[in-house]
Amino acid sequence: MPEEYASFYEEVTRIVGGADNIATLGACMTRLRFTLKSQEGISLQDLKQVPGVLGYVQAQGQHQLVVGASKAGKLLAYFQSRHSFAPLGEEASAPSAQEVKAAVRQKYASRLGRVCARIGNIFVPLIPAYIGCGLLLGIGNILGETLLKDNPNAVGLMQALGNGIFFYLNAIVGYNASREFGGTPALGAALAGVLNIPSLASITLFGMPLIPGKGGVIAVLVVCWAASYVEKFLRARVKGSMELFVTPTLTILLVGIVSLAVIQPAAGWFSDKLALWTQHALKNGGWFTGAVLGGGFLPLVMLGVHQSLVPLHQQLVDTLGNNPLFPVLCMAGAGQVGAGLAVLLKTRNERLKTVAKNALPVGLLGIGEPLIYGVTLPLFKPFIAACIGAAAGGAVVAALHVTAAIPFGVSGVVMFLALSNLNSVIFYGVGFVTAVACGFGAAWKMGFEDPQN
Repeated sequence: MPEEYASFYEEVTRIVGGADNIATLGACMTRLRFTLKSQEGISLQDLKQVPGVLGYVQAQGQHQLVVGASKAGKLLAYFQSRHSFAPLGEEASAPSAQEVKAAVRQKYASRLGRVCARIGNIFVPLIPAYIGCGLLLGIGNILGETLLKDNPNAVGLMQALGNGIFFYLNAIVGYNASREFGGTPALGAALAGVLNIPSLASITLFGMPLIPGKGGVIAVLVVCWAASYVEKFLRARVKGSMELFVTPTLTILLVGIVSLAVIQPAAGWFSDKLALWTQHALKNGGWFTGAVLGGGFLPLVMLGVHQSLVPLHQQLVDTLGNNPLFPVLCMAGAGQVGAGLAVLLKTRNERLKTVAKNALPVGLLGIGEPLIYGVTLPLFKPFIAACIGAAAGGAVVAALHVTAAIPFGVSGVVMFLALSNLNSVIFYGVGFVTAVACGFGAAWKMGFEDPQN
């Protein structure tokens, strides 16, 4: 394994002009991400051909190498052991005038991309806890209707374990959000605690009764964004040792009161409407809404902005007690599996066969990037076929009112263990098989131009 990482490191650094040309380096669950000081002479085609690279995408000014689940983090650690790279998102020291100009252009190139990236940075670190707790919660719900129906104590224990992340979720989100917005993380956690403290129920402010937890994570995100501006404003004006006492105290006092009086009620109204509108659209739109949402989700994954929907998923669980949207979107992965299987059986290109064989198992587990960037998207028609399969599966899941016990985190076949009830398990299976079959059939019928090398 170290030899494999060493070969990968040498090949990538050679193609990009040496380790010193990598400005920042980071990773997510499936991708090694980096930015470069100079793009001159870089061959994107050579990056795609590096052994171990399942796919390549350039987004938000980053080069992103899809390497598969869990491998990205190990590669990041190896890269850092070989060279001291600045963390992704930090500025390189002593940039040249040209680098500053390029950075400014990149910074303002896509505001939507920046917002989505920030939301992803806040919630992506929570994914392991979402997965672990979510699976326990889903398994507990299913066992509570079957094997443990007469054992409420065991079911209660499973639910307690499964709700671990959700009990302190807003504080964790507040911590991550403040750090992402440039404020002090502990102040973000404190303000999130203010919004959720049970004693609010006995307090009125400006004649209005306060409601603990109103607005959920949406309120926390807005409050932490506002607090970061107030904190930076105060730090720039309060000097000396008094700054240590004045800045955090005034930030919590001023932002806390405004949050309880204005931000939390507004965020609560918005989040309630958003959850009810989503529920109404899925209930009354039925199969059509499911088809549109399922078929349209893969392009969001392709652009890397799908994590920006996490606050909506969490708000649905907070408001409705379950998530009717996420199972619909999970059909995107099932459609991908069907299309990827068709490519595997139809292609004569040995490299493409290898990539498809490696990508399909993780695709079944709900990690779709290797299939997207390594198989379906480069061939284009199979990507369209995957969207068709996702639309078909989404229509079935929405029409049968499948709901998840968790906001997000797991998908694919693992999602069977995180659904709200036994009926959802059965109907999710129907939708999953439909998406795989339709994705396979569409890809087989549409065909694709088989690569020659």
